[in-house]
Order: sequence, then structure tokens, then C-alpha cells
Amino acid sequence: VYLLNLLVAQLAGAYSSTSEDMMGFARLKRGAKVVEALGLTPRALWEAFVQALDLDSPLSFCEGDVGMPGGLEVMEPASIDRTNVDTIQRFGGTTTPEAPWPEEDSAMADDVKDRLDRIEVVMQRMAKKLDKAARRVGGKVGSTLGITSGRDSAGSPSGVSDGGE
Repeated sequence: VYLLNLLVAQLAGAYSSTSEDMMGFARLKRGAKVVEALGLTPRALWEAFVQALDLDSPLSFCEGDVGMPGGLEVMEPASIDRTNVDTIQRFGGTTTPEAPWPEEDSAMADDVKDRLDRIEVVMQRMAKKLDKAARRVGGKVGSTLGITSGRDSAGSPSGVSDGGE
């Protein structure tokens, strides 16, 4: 039995390795076809395509926040990758390299960040407890407060009601 399991594991590993190699070779072949097709494309058509991409204009990250040029803007729903912390630091004023960066009041900013982090942790714990209690009771948690458990009759998330059910 042990040798049979070892053989199966070896075969699965060999298949995985062969499959990865096969995908890599397929991508290389596809890339070669694209390069070959680009060689057959008339220069004027290619230049018109590149001009239509408008790679010289800066991308906009959000309203009033202009980014770097040389990219393609792709819009996606904000719910795809939820983050609680904005990693982009924004400063108003000129963008010349000679201008100094504004000083940040770090003591006050850190205090506010710490408070918000603590509130966020408390809210997450409360949401977990409500969800756990809702599953235990069958969705009847908070009915006296006018709050639903966040699950509908099918067991999928439904949000929080305002008590006007």
C-alpha cells in the first residue's frame, strides 16, 4: 500500500511538472505568433494604433489626482479588492522637485490612527460575534433592536436592516 501511494504521488508530481512546462511552451508559441503578426503589420497602421493608445497623457488615479503617463486605465469595481488603509499619501501644492515635502504632525496622526485601528478591531470582533450568534439562533439575533443577523433565509449575506421589516 505504501509503495502504491508513493507511485501515485510520483505520477501526480510528474504530471504537474509536465503540465506547467506544456503551458509555458504554449505561451512562448503564442508570443512568437504575435511577434510574427506584428512584423507583417504596415508601419502606418501600427503607428496609428500606438497614437490611439495615448500613452503620453497622464493617468488619473482619482478626482484631481493625476498620475504618471505611459499606461492604460482600466476601471474595476471597488469591491474587488477591499482595503481599509490608503497607501497613497497625498499632499497639496506644487510638484516641483525643489519644493520640500510638507511636515506631518506625526504624534497627532499616530494617535488618531491608533484610535481608529482600535475601533476597527472592536467592530470586526462585534461582527464576528453577531454572525456566530446568528448562525446559532437561526437568524433571529437582534430582532428586538430591529437589526437582522446579516443573513437571509437562504443563509447568504443580506446586510443590516433599519428595523422597518
